[in-house]
Amino acid sequence: MVSTRRIALLALLLAVSFVVAYLVWVTPPHPAADYPIERTIKYSLTVKNPTNQSIKNSSFWLHAPLGQGVYQVLDELTTTHPYRMEADSSGNQRLHFKIDLLPPYGAKTYTVTAKLKLSAQPNTISGIDNEAFLGEEAFIEINEPKIQQLAQRLAADGDSGTVKNIYRWVTTNIKKKGYIKREQGALQTLLSETGDCTNTMYLFAALSRANGIPTRNMAGFTANENAILRPRDYHNWIEVFVDDKWQLVDPDREIYMEKAEDYIAMTLLKDGSSMETRLSQRLFGGAETLQITMN
Repeated sequence: MVSTRRIALLALLLAVSFVVAYLVWVTPPHPAADYPIERTIKYSLTVKNPTNQSIKNSSFWLHAPLGQGVYQVLDELTTTHPYRMEADSSGNQRLHFKIDLLPPYGAKTYTVTAKLKLSAQPNTISGIDNEAFLGEEAFIEINEPKIQQLAQRLAADGDSGTVKNIYRWVTTNIKKKGYIKREQGALQTLLSETGDCTNTMYLFAALSRANGIPTRNMAGFTANENAILRPRDYHNWIEVFVDDKWQLVDPDREIYMEKAEDYIAMTLLKDGSSMETRLSQRLFGGAETLQITMN
């Protein structure tokens, strides 16, 4: 004869099983990351010895596309020369090339071919700490009174409305000035009311973060088809966390949460990285004795 205690235990197990099954049924899982668009890019550097003396045992580095972001995955990468891969916790990657010998006035060309998978819609991926993209950083002076005052003026009832207000203000009030070599930051951009893609990125980030909205500053290229990347294509834009998603915004080109599949992220710009990822215009670097140019 089954004891009362055993009956109670079986009833409890059935109840727990029912609750678990119900929660699984009513709580949809996170959708798997989907990158349906395939794209191949190529880019190259020429490394020169500008002196009349041989250069031995030198090296340089070059950023590879971001390993995985909300809009892209690096599927395959090949180069014309051996390299050592370096990476940081943000998914940034760079290729470290060693040069055993570069003769007087000699030059070598290094070509990278990358096969990417892209998405027009943001994916939910693990490992992004939103809190890490809220504070003040170099060129994002969120604690400056003028930044704070404007941020308060642009604040709406919700983050979505606030981001839209910031976008409208930046695209309406900041005059485009073409390429500016020196990074002037959010405050100087606000005071001068002029800027390029780098400066509008910083100002948009500062106004968003001052309103408690995370932003990720991105550096890379745009390409709407298979392409050879050129220096003139280098660009900066924003990913802003709104409506529980990281959305692409490009105030310089007046693109708002669309055409993300045309953007190739090379660097997520952030203070404190183990690599040189703070400066927005730093795609490559190396020994001072080398002359390095992107082709």
